[in-house]
Amino acid sequence: MSWSLKFGSIFGIPIELHITFLLLLLIFSIFGVIPLLAIVLLFVSVLLHELAHSLVGRHYGAKIKKITLLPIGGVSQMEAIPKGHEFAIAIIGPLTSISIGIVLFLVGSLMGLNMTFDLNWIQIDSLKDIIRIVMSLNFLLGLFNIIPAFPMDGGRVLRAFLSSKMDYLKATAISVRIGQGLAIIFVFIGIFYNPWLIIIAFFIYMGGMEEYQSIQMSFALKGIKVKDVMVKDIVTVSPNDSLEDFEKLLIEKRYKGYPVVSDGKVLAIMTLNELLSVPRDRWAYTKVENVMVKDIVIASPEMEIFELYKKLAEMKQGRAPVIENERLIGFISNTDILRFSEILMIKRI
Repeated sequence: MSWSLKFGSIFGIPIELHITFLLLLLIFSIFGVIPLLAIVLLFVSVLLHELAHSLVGRHYGAKIKKITLLPIGGVSQMEAIPKGHEFAIAIIGPLTSISIGIVLFLVGSLMGLNMTFDLNWIQIDSLKDIIRIVMSLNFLLGLFNIIPAFPMDGGRVLRAFLSSKMDYLKATAISVRIGQGLAIIFVFIGIFYNPWLIIIAFFIYMGGMEEYQSIQMSFALKGIKVKDVMVKDIVTVSPNDSLEDFEKLLIEKRYKGYPVVSDGKVLAIMTLNELLSVPRDRWAYTKVENVMVKDIVIASPEMEIFELYKKLAEMKQGRAPVIENERLIGFISNTDILRFSEILMIKRI
């Protein structure tokens, strides 16, 4: 997810913190140490919520790529959610948050505290108040994520139920529409009562749209392999070419990226972005090898095209050489994949 920073890893799962969480820390630091501590414990609560998703998903065979934490919950990015187990993976998060809330309620009650639902986390002045606030936050987090709207867990629970009755893509479409309808309602309520609901509505609406587009694309590209889409007429550059030579190639061929090849081996990729990263007056004596991208995605001709698309997105790259038996046989870009998927979607309407 964009606007996220790497925070660390737990159980081998990379953890990222969304920028909105850092903004919350900054805002609540103004009100003192105790409100700030409440936000830190909210962070811990969301982390436990998402770890529950990830560990159950891993138990059922899903590969966990990373966890991104947001104030309203989080996103556990799994390479492939086992469809038969989506309900269990989705529901464990809200159950974890509600369980934390129940434990804190019992602990606070045993301490003789007034454990009423309370979200006034600014006007608190003791550590005892924090138990009540964090309890309330966990109940809110659990109940809020049951809302049947992507990217909330409730949206996945709803899809899991609907997909047992109908096609998975159709189940996703219905779940997303319900979620986006709720997001629009949240906007109207937020305008008159609480602006935070507008921010939440944005996450719900955009998260639902991204989910549906991803599932739609995966269905359209199902069974399509890299060899079916790759460009076979490959134009390559040498690591010893100057950037002036590369500029001429760009103008002549009009592609934005090219594999860098030496002695028949692919070394890197060179794109327009690397060219523009160097001042123009240095192009004549700067070589391609000085700026080319070496950490690249390598595709095989038998690789599923949607898997390659996800891998390119994960690596934040736009293209990949296709190699078979250590020989360059093709080149493919995100643009090629998207154009091909759009055509297939039209055919399948």
